[in-house]
Amino acid sequence: MTAASAVPSYDLLTCGETLLRLSPPDMQRLDQARLFEVGIGGSELNVGCVLARLGRRVAWVSRLPLGPLGRLVDGEARRHGVDTRWVRWVEEARLGLMFFEPGPAPRNARVIYDRKHSAASGLAFEDAPWEALIAASSRVHLSGITPALGPSCRALIPQIAALASAAAKPVSYDLNYRATLTTSPEARAMLEAVAPHLELFVVAERDARAVLDFTEEAERLAEAIAARYGVPLVALTRPPGEEPGDLLLARGVLHYAPRYAVEIVDRIGAGDSFVAGLIQGLIEGDLDLAIRLAAYAAAIALATPGDINYFAAEDLAAFHAGAVGRLVR
Repeated sequence: MTAASAVPSYDLLTCGETLLRLSPPDMQRLDQARLFEVGIGGSELNVGCVLARLGRRVAWVSRLPLGPLGRLVDGEARRHGVDTRWVRWVEEARLGLMFFEPGPAPRNARVIYDRKHSAASGLAFEDAPWEALIAASSRVHLSGITPALGPSCRALIPQIAALASAAAKPVSYDLNYRATLTTSPEARAMLEAVAPHLELFVVAERDARAVLDFTEEAERLAEAIAARYGVPLVALTRPPGEEPGDLLLARGVLHYAPRYAVEIVDRIGAGDSFVAGLIQGLIEGDLDLAIRLAAYAAAIALATPGDINYFAAEDLAAFHAGAVGRLVR
C-alpha cells in the first residue's frame, strides 16, 4: 500500500462495497432470462463516480477479490475518475452479486443480493490509513449499507465518522435502509452512533417513517429528524407526485427542489445521484443549488440504464441553462 505520507488531497473520501450487477435484457423476468447484462453498482462508489465526473477528486476505499472480477470493478471506478489506490486486494475472496429485475408497471422491480462473505464484508480499520486519508480529504461520505455487511464494517463506520468529526471534516450519511441486510432497530442504532458526527443526513421519507418511527411528513418530518438527532442539514426525498417534493432543511431554513418529468429507465442508483448533487452544491457553498442539483441528478439517473450515473458536463450545462428534456442537435 502507498505510504500514508504520500496521500494526495481529495474533495471526497468514501468507502463501501461494490457489486457485480446482473440484469435480464429486454425487461425479462429473472426466471425467464437465459442471458444477463453485466454492470457495476455500489452506493458509495455511485456517489463518488458522479462527483468525479464533475471534476471532483474522489477516493474510494474497499476490498476487492484479486482477479478478473475485482479488476472489473476497479476499472469501472477508474474510468469515471475515482482514485482506487486505497483498495485492498484479497486472494481467494468473492465479489458480491446483485440480480436486478426491472419492473415496468404494473410489475415490481426487485433486487436479489448474493453478497454474504464477500471481500468487502470484511472491510476493517486496518485496511487503510484512515487518519491520513481523512486529513487529506475535504469531506467524508458514508452509507448505512456498509455497517450492515458484517461485524468489522459495523465497527468501522462510527470510527470513520468520529475521526472525521474530530478533524473538523464534514460527514454525510445516507440511511440507505435495506431490509434484506439489516433490521430497523439495527439501522436506528447505527444512526444514533454516527449522528453526533454528521453535517448532513439523507433519508427517504418512507424510511424515516417505517424505520425511524417518525409520524410527521414533509417539512415537519425534516424538522423532527433534525431535532431528534441534532444534525445541521437534513435532506428528505419524497414520493413522486407529493408536494412539496424533495427538500433540504439547513439549520432551520427550508430549501425546495423542483420536480422533473422523468421517463423511468432504471430505478437503481437514483438516490446515490441525489446525494452526489447535494455534496456538489455543498462544496460550492450553495444550499439552493445543492437540493436543486440533487433532484436533477436523481432524475438523470432514473432516465439512464445502470447503477452508475453517466452524468456529464452537458447535463450540468443544461441544468444551469434551464434547458432540459429537449432535442439537442
